[in-house]
Amino acid sequence: MSKKELLYYLLENNTNISVAEVAIGLIMSVLLAFFIYFVYKKTYTGVMYSKNFNVTLLLITVITTMVMMIIGSNLALSLGMVGALSIIRFRTAVKDTKDSAYIFWAIAVGISCGSGIYSIAILGSIVIAIILFFISKDILDDSTYLVIVHGTEGLDEQKVTETVRKHCKKVNLKMKNITSVSSDITYEVSLAADKDNELSGELKSLEGVNGINIVTYNGEIAG
Repeated sequence: MSKKELLYYLLENNTNISVAEVAIGLIMSVLLAFFIYFVYKKTYTGVMYSKNFNVTLLLITVITTMVMMIIGSNLALSLGMVGALSIIRFRTAVKDTKDSAYIFWAIAVGISCGSGIYSIAILGSIVIAIILFFISKDILDDSTYLVIVHGTEGLDEQKVTETVRKHCKKVNLKMKNITSVSSDITYEVSLAADKDNELSGELKSLEGVNGINIVTYNGEIAG
């Protein structure tokens, strides 16, 4: 028996899937994997983009497709695969919780392509991509900032608070530090990105204000 005949025999008799179906499944998996790669790169909003993680998403999609093709409807292979995967330990921490969703997306596409359900993989990926692009533009949400006002002893806190509330939708006092020579007040605010100049300009015009810091706030610092 030649190598080609042996390959056909293994595919047809052990996995109940033809070579053509394997090729189509892998091609669809690769195309959608690159689609996930593109979406992740374009919608990433952090400053430490990891190409290695993005490549990992691509590989997860293809590998999951291969695993699904191998398992097929074979119960013995399914149980064996579960046992083999149970010994794997992933020790790399996922820094951004959104990255976990990308991992599940890659796995879901791999499962769909491996099962031959391409319509779910394609339509589902398109819907997810639209949601990610829409959310990445911050159309629905204002950005959260820390507004830190540095002033002298005679700083009028009430005027400062009124000015901040005038330009911001939500205002929470985070910290107030007043000494005999200086005053520091920190607010957590919800502010549109193009309104920061107006806010800082009006605050600087107030008597007793020496300086202003506007810092992006992610909830991990107190002020």
